[in-house]
Amino acid sequence: MNVESYVKFSKPFIDALRETFKVMVNSDITAHSPRMKSDNKAKGEVTAMIGMNGTVVKDGKDQEFNGMIALSFRKEVYLKIASAMLMQEYKDYHEDVEDTGSEIANIIMGNAKKVLATQGYKIGMSTPTRVKGLDYEIKYPGNTVVIETTITCAHGDFTFDICYRES
Repeated sequence: MNVESYVKFSKPFIDALRETFKVMVNSDITAHSPRMKSDNKAKGEVTAMIGMNGTVVKDGKDQEFNGMIALSFRKEVYLKIASAMLMQEYKDYHEDVEDTGSEIANIIMGNAKKVLATQGYKIGMSTPTRVKGLDYEIKYPGNTVVIETTITCAHGDFTFDICYRES
């Protein structure tokens, strides 16, 4: 996939992230320069991710694709975001906040999916999942290039990863 196609595919996800944080977390975001991720290590203690697959019409033909988005948060940033989203202060990670990241990932995917449908993408999405811990790797779909972007919001920095591959 060329850079122009990748940017066009990624933009609806960043726009959806921006809108989700504005509405659900009451915070603007700044997306810093994206870069190719050099390893599969998560950049925080909590990661929410959701996979996607489907077809896209290119040159009059259906072409299959797959990919994934992942949001990785340091625990203290995750708790601040969960507190803002749930309108209650949380100091510890527990069952009340464990689905916050997955819900954000689900909203981002759903909103980006609507925009990408107008560009010929038919996207199926998986159920969001989350991982909590230290020093773990994210299993991205095979043969994909992962682009990592640092995101800054009022509650701190986190990373947004997106990978995509057409077959």
